[in-house]
Amino acid sequence: MPGGKPVSPFDADLARHLASRAGFTADLDRAQAQAAAEGLPLHRLLIDRGLAEEETVLPALAAVLNLPFVADPWSAGAVDTAAIDRLTPAFLRSRAALPLIAETGPQPVLLADPSDTALLSELAFHLDRAVAPRVATLRTIRALLSGAGGEATATAETGPTEAADDGPVIRFVAETLAEAVASGASDIHVESLPAGLAVRMRINGLLVPMNTDPAIPAASVFARLKVMARANVAERRLPQDARFSSTFSGRRIDFRLSSLPTQHGESIVLRVLDPQSLRLGWDKLGFAPEMVARITACIERPSGLFLVTGPTGSGKTTTLYTALAHLNEPRRKIVTVEDPIEYSLPGVQQVQVQEEIGLTFARILRSILRHDPNVIMVGEIRDPETAEIACRAAQVGRLVLSTLHTRDARGARTRLVDLGVPDYIVGDVLRGVLAQSLALTDCPECGGAGCRSCSFTGTSARRLEADLVTFD
Repeated sequence: MPGGKPVSPFDADLARHLASRAGFTADLDRAQAQAAAEGLPLHRLLIDRGLAEEETVLPALAAVLNLPFVADPWSAGAVDTAAIDRLTPAFLRSRAALPLIAETGPQPVLLADPSDTALLSELAFHLDRAVAPRVATLRTIRALLSGAGGEATATAETGPTEAADDGPVIRFVAETLAEAVASGASDIHVESLPAGLAVRMRINGLLVPMNTDPAIPAASVFARLKVMARANVAERRLPQDARFSSTFSGRRIDFRLSSLPTQHGESIVLRVLDPQSLRLGWDKLGFAPEMVARITACIERPSGLFLVTGPTGSGKTTTLYTALAHLNEPRRKIVTVEDPIEYSLPGVQQVQVQEEIGLTFARILRSILRHDPNVIMVGEIRDPETAEIACRAAQVGRLVLSTLHTRDARGARTRLVDLGVPDYIVGDVLRGVLAQSLALTDCPECGGAGCRSCSFTGTSARRLEADLVTFD
């Protein structure tokens, strides 16, 4: 497609099969372009976005892959209950897979997504034999799993996530995401309350309640979001973090998912990240020219520590990215350690924290120092070890940029000392602390009364307020 990523031959072949089917109405050219832009298989995009039913897409997918398609539970064959026990019903339900009995040769397995090669490898490993995939809809797989005795276990672990037809849930989630993007929301809060599902969006820093459908169970919405993010649908007892991308009006939007078990079920917060909305440049952020001059004088020093403080959602990360863009040139090596990496910065080496495997801020910082960087950006200083390493890096000739949670700029030095950094080191390395916040302004359309253009918040774009304290 001109100006975009090329469509894969596999997706083009699938599109031809679908186009030949009577009654198929989805815009395949646009769907192929979206799938290529997002790096998704065409069949996943069509099904996940509710553009076409599984019963239509999967037979065509099976034909392209030259695999058998199982049209209903009665034509599937005997279910391998021993394999189900080995893999667990919760795992099979969350991955939409079901092993069938085979005396010899590869193990036949029903799959709703036979293109998932990682799942095929995982199944072969746990079953200790080769896998022969067969294509079936999610509904067929669940019906067979229920009949094999897996329903009680699955319900106990995952909740009633699929009791109703998936269509309304898919449409509700898609419409909610689209509304969040259109309204410029920074976050989507999806919560399970005693009264049912609640959805709120953070617009201009304020949480705005959204309309929900009482017929849609909260657990089904949580399951749908986890499926989109490839998180563990079966896990509702522990927090999870994941992310996924979607395209809206030709714009790729990233969503960062965080789930939390609560008293009445789960709570999911989606951070909405629009790479195209990243406004790098001091003037675009709203800093006054004299403030820009003072900030750049701080960050252009060859070494030391420069901190940005402020409340959540005040734009601290964007300010740091703008500082990095200002410093980014071939004669400087810039490395960042972030949790998570929110936006990609060309020419900058960015490292993602992964605490579950021991890849912490502190551990990454130690490794970064061996790569001889000129500039290091630490997403946040929040523990004594990170504070100490960041300050010592600044002490030995590196410029270190980071964020810190304090009430104001003058409290940053005290906070670093509280984290265990000796006061004489803090005094030696600290170059400047920028405290920033975003003040609400009235909507110009309604004067603060609330209207459709401001999502009935009464507010418009927020005004940046900043205070810089420098240390010689």
